[in-house]
Amino acid sequence: MGKRKWAVITGASSGIGEEFAHQLYDMGYSLILTAQTPERLKAVKAGLLKKKRRRPDRDIRVELIAADIGEAAGMKRLADTIESIIRPSDFTGETNLPAILINSAGFGAVGDFSDIGIEKQEAMVDVNVKGLMYLTYRVLPLMEKAGGGRILNVASSAGLFPGGPHMSVYYASKSFVVSFTNGLRQELREKHSPVRVSALCPGPVNTAFNARANVRNALPGISPKHCVKAAINGMKKDRAVIIPGLSIKAAASGAKLLPVGLILPMVSHQQKKKI
Repeated sequence: MGKRKWAVITGASSGIGEEFAHQLYDMGYSLILTAQTPERLKAVKAGLLKKKRRRPDRDIRVELIAADIGEAAGMKRLADTIESIIRPSDFTGETNLPAILINSAGFGAVGDFSDIGIEKQEAMVDVNVKGLMYLTYRVLPLMEKAGGGRILNVASSAGLFPGGPHMSVYYASKSFVVSFTNGLRQELREKHSPVRVSALCPGPVNTAFNARANVRNALPGISPKHCVKAAINGMKKDRAVIIPGLSIKAAASGAKLLPVGLILPMVSHQQKKKI
């Protein structure tokens, strides 16, 4: 038996994270899936095991970890459990490579900054920024010890804009993800690390994100399947920033070229439609 390649996916109970689980499972990766809701995680695993019944010869494992990566204790417990499953002592043997980390967990909230509860906005920063950063910090050394791996930080096209009125904290958190990814990518290149890191910056995706963010009249989005296919293709090509969809790429290019004084009123106008 060859080495078992693991993919760790946060936010795996729905949306983009769930779709990553299905596509990477189909590619032969064993999975460590994590989210806050154990019931949803079990449902995702059940769907994956239906595929296994059609291919009983495939030696693929699916491990579930219910954890809140927005809490310090949850982050540490998650990272400790991942390490116990992958077992760094086995990297030189026949199994276990921490091949992919998908930092997909995240959420947003629409509304004026002063109208959204501070607890919710702090939680947004904890999940979108601190959880992603901490798990990367813990898994990156494992990948380097194992001889390679890929990290994909799920940001958003929001992270490519200079700001997001009426979703100010969300846009700022995703700007952090893009900036963090670009900086880390250069660090890894300079020290000739075998690990590659990219940021995924989709526009609207048809998931439950809008319901949690209390968004109304949102723009039509792409499917999670299309988004994840583009992400996997971008990782294979080692792209720094992966932007699915021509219209979002055009908007991101415009955000770079137009003055901030023009961009922010345009973003504000669009966000107000969601309230």
